[in-house]
Amino acid sequence: MSDATHDTVLEATGARARLARVYAEALLSLAQADGKADDIGGELAGVATDVIAKNPAVAQFLDNPAVTAKTKLPILGAAFGGTSDLFKKFLHVLAENNRLGLLRDIHAAYRSLRDRQAGRVRVVVRSAAALDDRQTNELQQTLAAKLGKQPILNVRVEPELLGGLIVQIGDRVYDSSVRTRLDTLRNTLMGSATHG
Repeated sequence: MSDATHDTVLEATGARARLARVYAEALLSLAQADGKADDIGGELAGVATDVIAKNPAVAQFLDNPAVTAKTKLPILGAAFGGTSDLFKKFLHVLAENNRLGLLRDIHAAYRSLRDRQAGRVRVVVRSAAALDDRQTNELQQTLAAKLGKQPILNVRVEPELLGGLIVQIGDRVYDSSVRTRLDTLRNTLMGSATHG
């Protein structure tokens, strides 16, 4: 990929993220005025993660500029008839502006804004085995004390870690997995063997 192409891709991604944030801020403002910020967030999450992320054909349809809003709106109405009036109006605005392809990005921006307001932080925890309730509670309490925010845990079981945890908070990673310790030990031993 040429540098010019790479820059264009990065600019598009940056512009897309900024545009998604503008829509997310507007939706959050309206939802808060109605006292339904978390309800609307749930509806947005349902569409973004349960519908669009799991159905690439739906994502392509929503993002297709050749399909007009006039065609998309009746389908959206049928598909999301059980959602709130505010959310339906929001989908209508996105369709009219040919921005339905931004729904997943808008969801990510909305969740980030709402988490910041509520003092929450998303934490990915990778563990060799499932955590029981006691372990989960202890981890939440430890993280809450360290971060000064309410941690929202997303626990993933990865048996190849052998034991321990890998905790990721934003771009910070804390790795206490047995696999990493063994890899470090192996590299140290191999390094000392080649210098010995």
